[in-house]
Amino acid sequence: MFGTPHESALGWFLYFSAASFLGWMLEAAYRSVKERRWVNPGMLSGPFVPIYGFGALSIALLTRVMADGSPVLLWTTLAIAPTAVEYIASWLLEKAFGLRLWDYRSLPFNLKGRVCLLFSSAWILLVLLAVFAVEPFLIARIASIDPETLYFTSGAIVMYFLMDTANSIKSLINFKSFIEDLKELTARGGVFQPLFDFGGRRLPNEIRRLLKPLKAFPQLTRELKPMLHAIPERITAKLEAIVGGRYFRK
Repeated sequence: MFGTPHESALGWFLYFSAASFLGWMLEAAYRSVKERRWVNPGMLSGPFVPIYGFGALSIALLTRVMADGSPVLLWTTLAIAPTAVEYIASWLLEKAFGLRLWDYRSLPFNLKGRVCLLFSSAWILLVLLAVFAVEPFLIARIASIDPETLYFTSGAIVMYFLMDTANSIKSLINFKSFIEDLKELTARGGVFQPLFDFGGRRLPNEIRRLLKPLKAFPQLTRELKPMLHAIPERITAKLEAIVGGRYFRK
């Protein structure tokens, strides 16, 4: 479909990247409208949410592997696949970082808070959109790219993904480390004191490092809430204003 096996692999990587970008656009629009402020969703800083890319790849692979089989089995599998990807991603991220980046336990018909009926239904609609519109459009456009441009574009995106992923992993590790240190501090009855206190002008650097994961995954506020009493009120007030006070009050 994309030429040589090597070019085919790069073509599918571009398809993954494009689907991740479209997923970012969709989720950014949904969450920004819902929260009435700009939200940059997902683990990465840039305009990509990889879970949508993996979901799109799984759909594309399944439609090809199961093309000659039962249509009922194919569409049943396609309906389940994105939810399975979301469940596995949630499990892997929790095992890797000890953090649950999204949590559906407050929604009905959820499975361990990792997936739920509401968003699984949305995934099914996206499957239909992917099979009949997105995949044919993107595949045709990627197939028309000349090999030189394909190699250059893929290489540039790979480098970007590596750097952004490394920075995002670092931010999650910093968040987890801060939470663990704060737990130890509160267990001793201590109070958080920043290394450099900027008063009311800006958040201290230790708290600013929490903003990226908190803004992308507001459910992480539940990790902070039990220890908020150990953080000066002027800092928590500013943090709530940036992230969204309703997440701290849930």
